[in-house]
Amino acid sequence: MNMLSEHLKMHCDARLPGVLSLSIRESYRFLEEIIQREKVLQRPEMKKTWGYIRHGLIDVGLKQVLQSSNIDHEIADKASSRYRNGHTYLMIETKGAILTPSKVLRASAVPRKAIFRDKGSILNKRYSLFEDPKDINQEYNEVNPPFMLLTYGGTNHELSFVRLGLPDIENRCWMDQVDITNAPVVLANPEEITNELHLSFTLEAEELIKRGVKNVGKEGI
Repeated sequence: MNMLSEHLKMHCDARLPGVLSLSIRESYRFLEEIIQREKVLQRPEMKKTWGYIRHGLIDVGLKQVLQSSNIDHEIADKASSRYRNGHTYLMIETKGAILTPSKVLRASAVPRKAIFRDKGSILNKRYSLFEDPKDINQEYNEVNPPFMLLTYGGTNHELSFVRLGLPDIENRCWMDQVDITNAPVVLANPEEITNELHLSFTLEAEELIKRGVKNVGKEGI
């Protein structure tokens, strides 16, 4: 199936797949650096914090790289936890898509929670997630712009894949998926953007570690 590939070519910013993949890959790389640097995170009981820290780094990474790339977009954060300082999830609108990231165990897995979490929000543009809607897309209805899931994951806390997918909400399966793990980063200043990204990670890392420790056991991290 080439449905999603064609849509990305025809209706989305050509830089988008590479930018999304770069954000995820650099988030995983920085997490590994933190684990190697912070001895406390190497203790067996502290492995439960890695998922929380990774989640936070990916949020930071997506925001930073999209901003640095100058791709037209807007981002909304929404809490998905009943605990204070718990998980949030991003909803990103860009030309031709509304998408949200989600970690999965297998490349073909459909993250059901992410689908049903956002089902009510993607049907029209009247939701209040975005503080100042920019109307990036010309039309908003049940299929336009399409809702996509940015899925990523692997085993043993290592990244094996990054994918964009069109979920079939009613049947809980994929209509189509595209692997963007090694999508080219089509940016004029990729090295500068990566440096800015790592600076953002460094500024946020200490707080993410503190929150991760505090939330161990609360959210199944």
